[in-house]
Amino acid sequence: MPFTRRRLVTAIGAAGVMVAGGRLSRIAGSRATAFAAPAAQPVPGGTLRIGLTGGWATLDPPHYTNVSEREIFYSIYSPLFSLTPAFTIGPGLVRTWTVSPDGLRLTFHLQPGVQFHDGTPCDAAAVKFNIERTLDPATGSAFRTILAPIKDVRVTGAATVDLTLAAPFTPLLSWFTEGPGFMVSPAGVKKWGAQFGQHPAGTGPFAFAEWVKDDHITLRKFPDYWQQGRPYLNEVVYRPLNDETVKMANLRAGSLDLVDTVPAREQRAIGGDPRFKTIIFPGTRWPMIRLNNALPPFNNKALRQAVSYAVNRLQIVTAIYFGQARPAYGPISPVYRDYYDPSITRVSYRHDPQKARAKLADGGRPNGFTFTLEIYASPEQTRLAELIKAQLAEVGITANIQSYELTTLQARITGKRYEAVIGSWTPRPDIDGTMYNHFSSRGNVNSMTYRNDEVDRLLEQSRAIPNGPGRVRVYRDIQRLVVDDAPWVFLVFENLMTATRKEVHDLPVVPDTMLRFGAVWMQV
Repeated sequence: MPFTRRRLVTAIGAAGVMVAGGRLSRIAGSRATAFAAPAAQPVPGGTLRIGLTGGWATLDPPHYTNVSEREIFYSIYSPLFSLTPAFTIGPGLVRTWTVSPDGLRLTFHLQPGVQFHDGTPCDAAAVKFNIERTLDPATGSAFRTILAPIKDVRVTGAATVDLTLAAPFTPLLSWFTEGPGFMVSPAGVKKWGAQFGQHPAGTGPFAFAEWVKDDHITLRKFPDYWQQGRPYLNEVVYRPLNDETVKMANLRAGSLDLVDTVPAREQRAIGGDPRFKTIIFPGTRWPMIRLNNALPPFNNKALRQAVSYAVNRLQIVTAIYFGQARPAYGPISPVYRDYYDPSITRVSYRHDPQKARAKLADGGRPNGFTFTLEIYASPEQTRLAELIKAQLAEVGITANIQSYELTTLQARITGKRYEAVIGSWTPRPDIDGTMYNHFSSRGNVNSMTYRNDEVDRLLEQSRAIPNGPGRVRVYRDIQRLVVDDAPWVFLVFENLMTATRKEVHDLPVVPDTMLRFGAVWMQV
């Protein structure tokens, strides 16, 4: 029997699930090789119809908060640096770059002749404008703190930019692969001001065409895209579909060509259907419960720990994820390879109702307490929340579930107006993007108001250490401190599945799970 493309993908997928405790990003990279190999000569034309979980408030990168917004950025904008299937950093709008031996000066040499969708040149001045816009307090970007080590941006040629740093900053280039790295048109920002997010202009493969609120966003092929010969598709249409049943029905009926996530209960059926192709990202999304450490009852460490002991993760893996996940006992996913410490399970929170009750007593609530658990209004999160509610009830803790649509919930999270909320996270190419963001008191998504001075000190220290054993040791110390403080309830590391119709070709696979359509084509 010939070893077909489909058989190859299926075999790799099965291997990934079987060895989920190993080096997962390497496995994802293997899959990427399989999908990246062209099956045939690309055919131009066609409209790709995409079903995404979530909603959109803005398409202006410095202001985004939802992962569904970030998904669309990769079509409208080009980042300064790209990510490879092996989760390493490669060229993007920056063609080549140098870093001084002391790590304090970076020089970017840009791709020549790139222009924005509105005809504005994407030159050194545009890059300086974008970086300084993010750093400007008046912009109000959550990424400002991330770029704070940059103390000067200088144009040294039409296509050359020099950055001077106040201190070495190991994660900087990784941040230029996403939010702060997406270059927007300076002329567009000048024209639209605060409304630029509804009239975006970037240098990506597709230009903005239409946004019908709560229904769809349409992008059209940019004929002057800087990567010659691309894109192949004429149009991409994004639809927000938060009901998994509706989304999967649309895929099966042929009114969608791609869905970003396949619910765990459907993965086996879709994976075995010859009408579709599937991609599995092992352990690359981790749902958690964020606890607001600044408000009662979760400003009490013992009560946070009580909730963590009361949650039965193995039951969640079985009942909610149908085995397509593994229990999480700390904040670092196995995707991070050496940074993931499997020994954390010995000092973390395995299900133990007796210890949960002891922690309730330590926290001054021996008879339990009541709190509100906020969720995103989706069937999947509702099922997860109901199971957790039942688990907590066994030790006397009452969780009242309150659901919101995504943009409202996101506003409540960023405004820190919640007691507990179910959220999720996907990996950034540098571990700083996960750990500093959430657990530094200055982290841009630290909505839990978590603060531990020693964690703060170690996170700052880690930023100046090159990747290697020394940085790994620092992160293992951080991980143990965070686990003890329990600012999150760690739940699971989830296997994420994306599915397309078989006519869709060459969808690249990058472990950050973001969808990129610059090289995608369809058998039309």
